[in-house]
Amino acid sequence: MRACSLTLCLSILAASAVFADPAADEEMLVTASRTPISLESAGAGVTVIDRAEIEARNPQFVSDLLRDVPGFAVSRNGGAGQQTQIRVRGSEANHLLVLIDGIEANDFSVNDGFDFAHLNAADIERIEIVRGPQSSLWGSDALAGVINIITRAASHSLEVQGETEHGSFGTHSGAFSLGTARDNLNARVGFSYFDTDGINVSAQGKENDGYTNSTLNAKLGWKPLSNVVVDLTGRVTGARTEFDDVSPTTGLHIDTPNTTNVRQAYVGARVQADTFDGHWQHRLAFNWTDLSNANRDAFANFTSTAGDKYALDYQSTWRFATSRILALEHSLTLAMDYEHTDFHQRGAAFLGFDPNLNHQLHTVSGIAEYRAQFADGTTLAASGRWDDNSDFKSVGTYRVSASHEYKPTATTVSAAYGTGQKSPTFFDRFGFAGGGFPFIGNPTLRPATSRGFEVGFRQRLCARRCEFGVTYFDERLENEIDGFVPIAATGTFTARNLDGVSDRSGVELSGMAELGRAFTVHGSYTYLDASQQKHRGDSRTPEIRRPHNQAAASVNWFGFERKLTADLHVTYTGTRDDTAFLPPLFNTAVALRPYTLVGLSLAYAINPLLTLTGRVENAFSEHYQEVFDFQSEGIAGYVGLKFNFGR
Repeated sequence: MRACSLTLCLSILAASAVFADPAADEEMLVTASRTPISLESAGAGVTVIDRAEIEARNPQFVSDLLRDVPGFAVSRNGGAGQQTQIRVRGSEANHLLVLIDGIEANDFSVNDGFDFAHLNAADIERIEIVRGPQSSLWGSDALAGVINIITRAASHSLEVQGETEHGSFGTHSGAFSLGTARDNLNARVGFSYFDTDGINVSAQGKENDGYTNSTLNAKLGWKPLSNVVVDLTGRVTGARTEFDDVSPTTGLHIDTPNTTNVRQAYVGARVQADTFDGHWQHRLAFNWTDLSNANRDAFANFTSTAGDKYALDYQSTWRFATSRILALEHSLTLAMDYEHTDFHQRGAAFLGFDPNLNHQLHTVSGIAEYRAQFADGTTLAASGRWDDNSDFKSVGTYRVSASHEYKPTATTVSAAYGTGQKSPTFFDRFGFAGGGFPFIGNPTLRPATSRGFEVGFRQRLCARRCEFGVTYFDERLENEIDGFVPIAATGTFTARNLDGVSDRSGVELSGMAELGRAFTVHGSYTYLDASQQKHRGDSRTPEIRRPHNQAAASVNWFGFERKLTADLHVTYTGTRDDTAFLPPLFNTAVALRPYTLVGLSLAYAINPLLTLTGRVENAFSEHYQEVFDFQSEGIAGYVGLKFNFGR
C-alpha cells in the first residue's frame, strides 16, 4: 500500500471529487485540514490508498486493506461479518473517526466505534488516513485519527461496470454500477452484495456463522454556475450476521443461533461557492445518519439500539497573500457545526432493570484553523475547537504543526503537538439491561482527553519512484472510560473515568519503490508501546489487542503488456494481550500468539471489457485468533469476472 506518496486530484469539496481543477494535479489531501492541502504540508502521519491499489489487491472488505497501514491494529471476531475493530497507535477502537464521503459514520447507537465488518470495498475510489489527535478539526471521535472513505464517481459520459466472485465457505458476491460524467453533471449509482455460509467461530460444535450484506451507493455532483458546486451523496447498507453466544458455565463460545440485523444509512448534501476569484470560499453542508442494530438470541429474546444524527455546518475560508514584511500565503477558516442525536434502546426487562430508553443529545462546535505557507516550502498551521455539549462538560482542543519541504533533495520534515477528546457513549451513560447483562450507566462521566506529539521524516529518491518515511509519536490519555467496572453489591457492572494514565508511544516506518516498469514494492513496520494505569500508583499493564510489533509487505507485478496483474501481500502481527471472561474472575489476562498471513491476487484482462480475477487468502492456512476464543478463516480461494464499459 502506498504511504504518503500518491498523486490525487481531489475536489474542492471535502466529501468527494466530482469536479476537479486540472491545474491542481498534485498531491492533495482533503482530510488533514478543513480545506484541501498538499501532502507535504499536512504535518501528520498520512497514508493514502488509491483506486489502482484497491484493484490490484482486489479485497472484499476495506479492513483487508487497512491491515497494511502503519500504526493500525485490526481485530476481527472470527470470519466475515463478525465485529471488526481498528485501534490506531494504541488507542481505543472508538477513538478513530470514520467518514464516508465526508459524513460521520461511527455508530453512536452502540459504542461510538465503527464496525468495519460491513464496509465492502466494491465501490471505493480512495482512502485517506490521518493519524494522531485530530479533534481540533473533526471533534470527539477523532482523538486518535481519521479515515475518510471516498466512494467512486463517474469518469465517462456513459459507464457500466459489474463484477461477480465465488469461492470458499459458500461465498458469493457481486457488484453493478451505472454512471455518467458531463460538463456540469456527474452521477453514479452502485449496488453490491455479499453472501457467505461462513465458518464456525466457536472452537466447539459444527455450526457455521453466515453473513449477508447489501449496499447501495449513489452520488450526484452538479455545477449550476462556474463558481458553485452542489454535491449529493447517499449510502445504505443492510446486513445480517449469525454469531455464537457464550456458555454461562465455561465462559467460552458455543454454537447458538444468534443473529444481528444491521441498517446503516448516510445521506449528505453540500453546497460550495467561491467568491472574489476564489479568495473567499463558503461551504454549507447537511448530513443525516440513521443506524439500527437488532439482536435475537437462541431464546428469541430481542434487543435493539437505534438512532438518528442530524448535522449542519457552515464553513468560511479566506485566502490571501502578504509580501511587505514576509512573503506568505495565508488561509483562515472559521466554521460552526451543530449536531442533534436521537438514541433509542429496546429490550426485555431483566432483574428489575428496564432497558427501554429514549435520549437526545446536541452539540454546538466552533472551529478555527490558520495556515501559513512560506516561499521556501515551510508551512505553519494551528487549529482550535470548542465543543459545547448539552449533557456534560464542554471541552476545547487544539493542534499546532510545522512542516518543511526541501525540494532540491525531495526531503520533508514535520512536527506536531495536539490534544484530543472522546465523549462518553450512550451505552456508558445510560446502561443496558437486556439479554441478561445488567450494565448500569453512569451519567456523571466526563470526556476522556489526550495530548501528544509526533515528528516525521520523509525522503523521496529516483525522481520520486522511491521513498522512505519514519514517524515517532508519544501520546498520553487521561480520564479514560473503563466500561467494565463491577458493582459487588448488586452483581452488575458500570462505567467510570479512571484516574490513572494510559501512555502510547512508538515508531512507524513506511516505504515504497518502483523497480522498473513491472514491479512496485511497498512495506511498513510499527513498533508500539501502549500501557494502562487504572489508578494512580498502580503498576502499568499492556493495552489489549495492541501488538508491540507489526509489519506488512506487498509486491505488485505487471506482465504480458500489463494484461496480467499480480499482487503478493504478507502481514505479520506480533504477540499481544487479550482478556478472557472466564469464571470465576471474568477478567483474566491471556496472550495471543503471533501470526503471519500470506495472500495472492491475480487479474488478467481478457479484452478491454472483461477481466478474470483470482484471489487466495491465508495461503498457508495459518491457525490464529485476533480476539480470544474466536476462530479465524483458514486458506480460502476465490475466482471472479469483471465487466467495464465506458465511453
